Amino acid sequence: MKVDKVVKKETINMGLGILVCSAITQIVFLIFKAYSLAVLLGSIYGGAIALLNFFLMGITVQSVTKLEDENMAKKKMQFSYSMRQLGLVLLLGAGMYIAVNFQIFHWLPILLAVVYPRLIILFFGFFRKEQHLKEGDIS
Repeated sequence: MKVDKVVKKETINMGLGILVCSAITQIVFLIFKAYSLAVLLGSIYGGAIALLNFFLMGITVQSVTKLEDENMAKKKMQFSYSMRQLGLVLLLGAGMYIAVNFQIFHWLPILLAVVYPRLIILFFGFFRKEQHLKEGDIS
């Protein structure tokens, strides 16, 4: 399957947003003098999980939009959501296990990274709405 341009563009935007949020996380840990390599590695691991989850969602949406049967499309989206959540839990669990037993990752940046996509979507949604208002697309 070929990845649509919109999915690529939005995944890149999300990746940039995750990088910004991760940088803020690093700065906060520096300010509180709790910074270590584990914080950086936890941010990288968590950010990769969050970005992968977002990309897989985009691929699913891309494929669902091509389906004509609305019920089948809904079932495919629900199944994808369930599988992505299961994968997310498993990967987070693996990260937490590594963080607790081997101290390679710091647990907090991993958990924070899962929230970043929601914050980024909220942030971009607000500014895109403002842009549409300026252009007169919506009232």
